[in-house]
Amino acid sequence: MLVIKLRRHKEEEILKSYSFLLCLFFFVLANHHIENKVEKRLSYIDTLIENLQSENWENDVVCYDKILEILHSARNSSLWAVWVLDSIQLPTGVLYGSKYQLGNYDECMKAVWLHTHPELRTKYCLVDVQLTDVVPQKGGEVNPYGTMEPYINTKTKHARALNTITWGICVPSQCGKDGVAIFLRMLLRFSALGGLSSEPRISVDDCQLAGEPYLYGTGVSVFFYVILSLMIIAVASTWYLSVNDCETSDSILPKLAKVFCMNKNTYDLVKPSSDDIPALHGVRALTAFIFVLTHQVFFHNSAAVVNGLDVDKDLDMVLFTTHTDLLTDTFLLMSGLLLARGLATKEKLENPLLALWKRYIRLIGPMALMVFYMASVFKHMGDGPMWPRLVGYEQETCEKNWWLSLLMLNNYINSEEMCYIILWYIPADYQLTILGIALIYFCRRHHRLGMVTVGVVAVLSVLLPAVDTYHQRLPATLIYDIETMINIRGNAVFNNTYIRSHHRVGAYLVGLAVGYLMAWYKPAQYKNIINKVYFFILYLTLIHRWIGVGSSHQDFFFKVI
Repeated sequence: MLVIKLRRHKEEEILKSYSFLLCLFFFVLANHHIENKVEKRLSYIDTLIENLQSENWENDVVCYDKILEILHSARNSSLWAVWVLDSIQLPTGVLYGSKYQLGNYDECMKAVWLHTHPELRTKYCLVDVQLTDVVPQKGGEVNPYGTMEPYINTKTKHARALNTITWGICVPSQCGKDGVAIFLRMLLRFSALGGLSSEPRISVDDCQLAGEPYLYGTGVSVFFYVILSLMIIAVASTWYLSVNDCETSDSILPKLAKVFCMNKNTYDLVKPSSDDIPALHGVRALTAFIFVLTHQVFFHNSAAVVNGLDVDKDLDMVLFTTHTDLLTDTFLLMSGLLLARGLATKEKLENPLLALWKRYIRLIGPMALMVFYMASVFKHMGDGPMWPRLVGYEQETCEKNWWLSLLMLNNYINSEEMCYIILWYIPADYQLTILGIALIYFCRRHHRLGMVTVGVVAVLSVLLPAVDTYHQRLPATLIYDIETMINIRGNAVFNNTYIRSHHRVGAYLVGLAVGYLMAWYKPAQYKNIINKVYFFILYLTLIHRWIGVGSSHQDFFFKVI
């Protein structure tokens, strides 16, 4: 009995020993697994530190120290350091046409401890990176088993280059451009694009400092004082005319009050006219609607999209991407029509210089206000990763070339740096108005010689654009590909043909001719002039030609010959 008890006791001791050893084994195994997880979690930061130390930081030692501090602190899970790294995004979707890698701008610029711990301040830098040295060419069939380099060196169907990206990166406030470039080059090696054989070209464009005091320039105050003054004058003029009977007064004050009176101006704007052409309102509204739609497509495609290849497919809706200059011709045609119709039936024409001066005064007021706004106020109306680049450049051009806009010369002189690029239309319209008034006055004084002159101008309106286009080896029309949408200022067709008024004379002359005919031929209803059958045939023909012109360039890069 005693032997049995001793044997049982010994077995229990052995069992306890085995249990202890088994628990110890699982503990060591679990601990090893946890250590491996921690090691894996920290391996990325450790590798960054190792690579950071292998770079040449002679030109920006302070930046090196600060970035190294961030990485060591992030390894210890310090909030402020993880916050900085969390705002940085490695490039994604580049092969699918995602050009802009902006990270998290607000996280970099608006840390919650920004005002309590200024020593942790960062800045957001926008960097242009050319991944390869090859000039992209239009690609063919894609080989999925080949390397990525041939693919990334191609352009898509609509000229979207894949080998350039714009990268927003958060760095310590002490970093200079050299330090930013080194850090970004190091991060690029850890991305999916790190296997490219070419050394990337890095250009640090602009940096925004977090927590920097926001200062408004004098121009902002002046602009808002001008707006406030105009509002006060308008209200005072409206009140003055409402309490005084000034209909028969010839004094200066009532005349000035009528200019600014809101009631009178509203009435003049909406009152019907017996000499009105209702159809033009529909044409104007429809054209303006298409203009807004095409410009929306334009800005959408030039923005920071992440699915560029899908956007390229959308561009195959060619009605919105080809020959939209014809829409501008619609407005110029209406301008010529109204000018000729207004002057053709006048028994006595006023001094042409006076007529041009009145036209200039009507145009220059709103234009000057817009130029002033763009030069002084616009940059203060928002913020964001791309804001300083886009809006800052507009402000610089307006500060530099505002006088060209006021002289109506910005579509010919220094047009690549034109203030607010859509303002090219106003000087073009005014320059064509000078031509229209000159032709009408000449025809009224010397009818036969004037008609010959009109014929010569009509021939030149066809020949000059053709010769100009051929001589400069330009496409026949402005092709709205991705390159054009991103940087239309650098497009040769836009600068040398699209905005030049002598390339728009044809449409304006058609408007003058139609206006002249409408002035002398006045049926009761214009809409019944053309037979409905003929109108329907003409309508289908125009739609067919519009679609034909729109689908002509999509698969080709145009040259003159």
